[in-house]
Amino acid sequence: MTPGERLVQSLPLKTSFYDAHERRAYLRMIEVASRIVDDASLIERGRAFLDRFVREDVRQRRAYENWVELLDRPPEYIARELLSDTTRGEMLRDTAPVFAVIARSQASEGRKRNA
Repeated sequence: MTPGERLVQSLPLKTSFYDAHERRAYLRMIEVASRIVDDASLIERGRAFLDRFVREDVRQRRAYENWVELLDRPPEYIARELLSDTTRGEMLRDTAPVFAVIARSQASEGRKRNA
């Protein structure tokens, strides 16, 4: 088990979802959070995504500012915030930059681990 997987496993994860789409999106974020802890270089990938696609969009200004501030924190902190069952956690999940592409087979494995 990787450090990221151990961290995710230690967190109080969200268990109640509005629908199947929200549940799948949360499961993807579990995988992203784990990967960020295991490979901190993904944070720079997320920052580059924000700078390229979000920074100039005035409608996304608040999300951009929240993410820029968050990405200056340690990977473990980012993972905790991303998975928290709070209004802020929901906002972060809804506005998350692309950190990594998750292959279908990897997403299926993650669902099995976290079911």
